[in-house]
Amino acid sequence: MVPGWIPVKFKIISLGCPKNLVESEYIAHRLEQAGHTLSETCDTVIINTCAFIADAAKESIETILQESADKDGKGKRIVVAGCLVERYREKLRELLPEVDLFAGRGFYPEIERLISKTGFFLNETCFKDTYPRKVLTSLPSAYLKIQEGCDNRCTYCTVPDIRGPLLSRPSEDIVEEFRYLLGQGFKEINIIGQDITSFGKDSGSSLKELLHLLLKVQGDYFLRLLYLHPRGMDDELIDIIGHENHVVPYLDIPIQHSEDRILRLMGRGYTRGDLESLLGRIRHNVPDITLRTTVIVGFPGESEEEFSGLCDFIRRWEFDMLGAFTYSREEGTPASKLKGHVRKPVKQARYNTVMAVQKEISKKRLSRLQGRMARVIIEGQDRPYMVGRLLTQAPDIDGIAFVKGACAIGEIREGKIVKTLDYDVIVEVQ
Repeated sequence: MVPGWIPVKFKIISLGCPKNLVESEYIAHRLEQAGHTLSETCDTVIINTCAFIADAAKESIETILQESADKDGKGKRIVVAGCLVERYREKLRELLPEVDLFAGRGFYPEIERLISKTGFFLNETCFKDTYPRKVLTSLPSAYLKIQEGCDNRCTYCTVPDIRGPLLSRPSEDIVEEFRYLLGQGFKEINIIGQDITSFGKDSGSSLKELLHLLLKVQGDYFLRLLYLHPRGMDDELIDIIGHENHVVPYLDIPIQHSEDRILRLMGRGYTRGDLESLLGRIRHNVPDITLRTTVIVGFPGESEEEFSGLCDFIRRWEFDMLGAFTYSREEGTPASKLKGHVRKPVKQARYNTVMAVQKEISKKRLSRLQGRMARVIIEGQDRPYMVGRLLTQAPDIDGIAFVKGACAIGEIREGKIVKTLDYDVIVEVQ
């Protein structure tokens, strides 16, 4: 404890993506090292917010207001951090007078100094270092963030304005953190960034070089790669992901759309033909790989024909998992100025159609696994089952595995898939 500081009990509410969670873990570590205590019964609530689309910002504000309503008469302090602060800046002071402290991401390395202060702290520093940190996820899974920001400038996206340009962490720092996570007992390490295929473009390195360094580390572990831009995929990277024993054969490639005109308006930098070529090579070289993607429906000017083209593309390539968003018109983005914005009911109907198409595909592809042996991660209990997910299912976004047999939370076990559902499976372990 630094002399003159008053220790606080704090809790962290982390909203949004895993990148935010890692930053929350960094904040927790710094505060604990300074003598403060992480506790559900607290006098300080830190809300690490998300704001990349309007719905995320709305959830952040609702969470702040809910926590603020609970503080009246209890002396509880509200600290707001993260992307909401970066995006809306000084406007928040007027909008949310209930908040005691606003802390931009550039001030995280000083959070232990600011935690008892009141005011608004924001600078233009690009924050990339998130180690050491207090991992808040349960064994055996943890995230490993390798970069900050993004240079892609997709026309619908606010991330470069919120999080800044691409800034890759030094490879040696990433390897050090990786070794630390393994030493703490974590076995599933999920590598994250805004677009991890761009890692090293600003520093003369590459994702493939980083993977080779990580794979030199001895141990019992699995690497999963999340957020792979189609434009950054090549055959060497596909081969590493598909055939290295320590890498989960799982590709998370957000295509966003399939039709050339929409892709061009989105600024994605590839065509339908490029996607067809990439997916064809993946299916040929690694037939059993798990494929996940994300799409946006209702982008400005999207015609019924183009939407049908997207659905046909999804049916043809049969992604194992697919997430969909309705287009969100975000102030300040180039896409917000386009003509032909699609009405909300139409966007919602298209979303429902895409998810109905994908439900049948996921059910079909999962059914092929019935009777096979697979590794399953045990994460909790829901009597009469233990619950978790297959190793080929990512945390939080894919399906659930209901597990029969004697096993313990935190284990990675081999089991037989005895039944498949729409998105989930039932597994028996011995």
